[in-house]
Amino acid sequence: MPSKKKVLKSYVSEAEYCEIKAKAQQCSLSASELIKRLTLGHEIKSREDQQARRELLKINADLARLGGLLKMWILDDDKHRLDVEKLLKDLRQRQKELCEKVMSL
Repeated sequence: MPSKKKVLKSYVSEAEYCEIKAKAQQCSLSASELIKRLTLGHEIKSREDQQARRELLKINADLARLGGLLKMWILDDDKHRLDVEKLLKDLRQRQKELCEKVMSL
């Protein structure tokens, strides 16, 4: 059964071909799908971007757990309360910055 899809051809150098194949592999796409998405103006997200997002989210969760532990420490030990509150404030600020970076990816 013949396909109703149209075929487009383009001639590229060996270096261009290798670059296109490498970029397609980074995005887990075929070269054809990558070229189609790029020419139609779709956003392309690489696996590295997705992995970086996951790692940043893990760091964010770690910061939240650390903040929770510090909060528990404050409740148990009034001697270091001001130091811990300052540290918690810094952690919240860093967590906010981290979330902003994740959303911008």
